[in-house]
Amino acid sequence: MIYKKSSFLMGTNIEIIIESEKNTEQEIYEAFGIFYSYEREFSRFLPDSSLSLLNETKTSEVSNRFLAVLELSKEIYEKTEHFFNPLINLSNIWYSQSFEKNDFSKVLSGNNLDLDTIKIMGNTISLKEDQNLDFWGIVKWYCVDRVRDYFFSKWLKNFIVNAGGDIFISWNNKWEKWTVGIDNPFINNSLLGVVELENKSISTSGSYKRKWKIENNSYHHIINPLNNNWCENEIISLSLIAPHTYITDTYATACFNMGIEKSLDFLRKDNIDSIIVWSDGQVYTSGGIEKYNFTTL
Repeated sequence: MIYKKSSFLMGTNIEIIIESEKNTEQEIYEAFGIFYSYEREFSRFLPDSSLSLLNETKTSEVSNRFLAVLELSKEIYEKTEHFFNPLINLSNIWYSQSFEKNDFSKVLSGNNLDLDTIKIMGNTISLKEDQNLDFWGIVKWYCVDRVRDYFFSKWLKNFIVNAGGDIFISWNNKWEKWTVGIDNPFINNSLLGVVELENKSISTSGSYKRKWKIENNSYHHIINPLNNNWCENEIISLSLIAPHTYITDTYATACFNMGIEKSLDFLRKDNIDSIIVWSDGQVYTSGGIEKYNFTTL
């Protein structure tokens, strides 16, 4: 039997598909509860979330899982040479509301991007006055991994968790694999190619979606932390495949900011499988992308 449900949470459409002989409606319900609880704690669009309260008061006691997300963010911050940074504040370029509201009003706020200056004493976090945390670039995908772990604990083997196009696929049928399409960044509603996946995550970052124009200036949602400005470079789209969704998405964002040469060096060093589309239409790959039967269309 196929059990399937979708819901709009954490600013995106979440879809869960499970193939199982037993009824898994309860497990799907619990999985969406995980997404909901993380949204209530980490959304910068909810004024009473733990994240919003910390950003407002600058000192706040938080949960152990809040600390876990912060510590993981710091690890990735160092690993990516600061190209991933949860102190990036998108409200500085008019992205102060959720994207779906299409209301881009500029809000001037902090721009201190030194993650090492955040103080942690037990469960109490203290920010500088000119700092604001935003975990939206990691916590959605970290939550996908938590749902994956929950399903594994229930002995579920065949399922898909799709969070706005960032996907984890668990599949144990050696005769058949799921085919995942990769968007063509130059043609709307068209695919660049497909890959076959099992027990892997795939995430894509790019400048061709979530973009807007204010006062004749064009903006998109990826900011380079090294110059605190939105990023324009030769990369248009970058898709990563790895065992964990938080890795594929945070690394994809970081590598988009790095540019083509530095990102390829980084991904090859970490043996991360990738498909990178350049502005002139060239497609670069790293790792063992051929094992996913990558086919261009």
